[in-house]
Amino acid sequence: MIQRVRAALGTFVSIEAAATAETGELAAINGAFAAIEKVGALLHPTSGSDLRRLRSARIGEPVDVDSWTHEILRTCRELHAESGGIFDPCLPAWPGRMRDIEIEEGRARIAKRADVALDLGGIAKGFAVDRAIEALRSLGCGSGLVNAGGDVRAFGPPPREILLRLPFGRAYALRLGDEAVAVSEPKSERSPAEHRGFYRGDTGEPVAGRWVAVTAPTATLADALSKCALLCPPEAASALLARHGARAMFDVEVP
Repeated sequence: MIQRVRAALGTFVSIEAAATAETGELAAINGAFAAIEKVGALLHPTSGSDLRRLRSARIGEPVDVDSWTHEILRTCRELHAESGGIFDPCLPAWPGRMRDIEIEEGRARIAKRADVALDLGGIAKGFAVDRAIEALRSLGCGSGLVNAGGDVRAFGPPPREILLRLPFGRAYALRLGDEAVAVSEPKSERSPAEHRGFYRGDTGEPVAGRWVAVTAPTATLADALSKCALLCPPEAASALLARHGARAMFDVEVP
C-alpha cells in the first residue's frame, strides 16, 4: 500500500491504495485525485462551473450540468425534504431555497424558480471522497482510504484505526471498516477561512451546535448527516440517521 498527499478542496487530501502492483497503485491514486479535482472544478461555491452557471441563469432557464452535479443535487433535495427543510445548501442571503431548484429525472438538467446561490460545503467534500473511492476501485485497488480534511472513507481489509480530533486538543480513536466518517463542529479560530458557520436552512438562523461525528455507508451521507445531527432536533436527527444506516457520536458521549 502506498500513500500520497496533495492540497485540494481547500484542505489536504490523503489517499492510500493497495493494488497488485505499485505502478497500479500510483495510477489509481492519480485517478482518485483527478476525480477530487473535478468535483472542486464543478462545485466550488464561487468558482465551480456548474454552480456559477446556475447562479447566473435566468429564472426558469434550463441549465445542463455534469452528471455528478445532478447526483449531488438530488441527494441534497432528498435530505432537504427528509430534514423538514433544515438541511439546505442555499445561502440565506439569497431568496431561493433548495425547493426552488428543479431537477429533471433521467437527464442532467436543472432550473431555478427563484434567485439562488448554492454553497455545497456541507456535503461536497464527502461527495468528492466517494468519487475518489470509486476511482480507486475501478482502477484495480482492493483496499484504500481517502481523507479529505477529516471526511474519511475506507474500503477493503483490514479495518483502519483513525483519530478524530475533539475540542480542546483531545482525540478519539475510531475503528473504521468499509464505511465513512465525517466531523462537524461550531466555527472556531482553527476553522478554514471559507467556513461560514452553520445555520438552519428553513429559517437562516445561525446555530452554534456542538462537536459531532457521523459514520455512514458513504462519505456523502456522513458529511451531510453530520450537519443534520448538529442542526436538527434530536428525535428528527435520530430518525434521519437510522433511515440511512448512520450513527452519530457527540462530544459528551465520547470517552
